[in-house]
Amino acid sequence: MGITEDMKRVALEIVSSYQARVSTVAKIVDDTHQILEDFRAGRNQMSEQLKETLAKKESLRRKDFDNMIGDILIYQDESEKEVKNLLKTFFEEQKEIAELLKRNLGDGETVKIEDFKKTLENIQARQKVRENEVSTTLKEFQSEHKEMAESLRSLLDKGEAIEVKDFKEAVNNIRAKQDLVFPGRKLTMAAAKEKPLI
Repeated sequence: MGITEDMKRVALEIVSSYQARVSTVAKIVDDTHQILEDFRAGRNQMSEQLKETLAKKESLRRKDFDNMIGDILIYQDESEKEVKNLLKTFFEEQKEIAELLKRNLGDGETVKIEDFKKTLENIQARQKVRENEVSTTLKEFQSEHKEMAESLRSLLDKGEAIEVKDFKEAVNNIRAKQDLVFPGRKLTMAAAKEKPLI
């Protein structure tokens, strides 16, 4: 077997590897979408329970509850949409890379080993940066959701003993964390969308 045949075999293995990677990323995207839906459902359920508990005690009207927590829920909904869009973009980029490699290697032209190595190293370096951005964004979103879920759960655990001041304090704490702890997330996500891998 000649060098050209060896190179072609290696190149096809690389393309196969990238196609397998695309399948893995697709599975991760699907799983993450399900987790996001579960997060939303759990948050909404706890929020409704809390609203009903406060309304039963006649300490807070449902409308006032909705007004107080509304911006927090909108923020989380927007964050969820951004995470979904980021994952979709990441997945599309992975597919494009696999197709690009397949096209470049499938043209029947002799590919120079050094050029191919440089192209592959460049793609891998950009992928690593992008993977880190996606991972950081997902960790931030998960942390944000966990904080809110814990706050709502602690309020629900108080049961009938919950007071409006407890709810207001929790809402203010959540808002403060959204503003202080996660301000760069939107910038990171916007920047990631502007930097295509290929």
